[in-house]
Amino acid sequence: MSMATRLQSSLTQHHSSYDLVPHSLSMTTREAARRAGIPPAQMAKPVILDDFQGHWMMAVIPSTRQIDLEKVHKLTRRHWRLARENDFSDRFEGCELGAIPAVGNVFGLETVIDQSLADQSDIYFEAGDHTELVHMSGKQYLELMPEARQGRICE
Repeated sequence: MSMATRLQSSLTQHHSSYDLVPHSLSMTTREAARRAGIPPAQMAKPVILDDFQGHWMMAVIPSTRQIDLEKVHKLTRRHWRLARENDFSDRFEGCELGAIPAVGNVFGLETVIDQSLADQSDIYFEAGDHTELVHMSGKQYLELMPEARQGRICE
């Protein structure tokens, strides 16, 4: 499989400058970073959240960290829980299970980004499969999601 079509269309529409980084098959974002030889703090990991009322949100954090739901609550003023992959996998058409690109707006999701990622000069994220990463500048990454909120949302 190659880059998810919706992601590729969004990158083209935004005139984004990026490159694809191939790596051997991996099943987690941290493993993908290791196999691609990139700093794990620059690897963006999406976490899908559910607000108990049918609303979904993508929280994007470094692959080295864990989401802190209390911090997300303080930032958004809504209570969230971790969504189960089986509940949302069909929302990410063209993506392999567990290889969701960390760009929520491409898939119609409100997005929050941990501040530590917003401060990175380079960002890497899954391209929609388990063998390629998208690499772009941190600035370009944030430009893909101008409506995304930023804050401290990790433990």
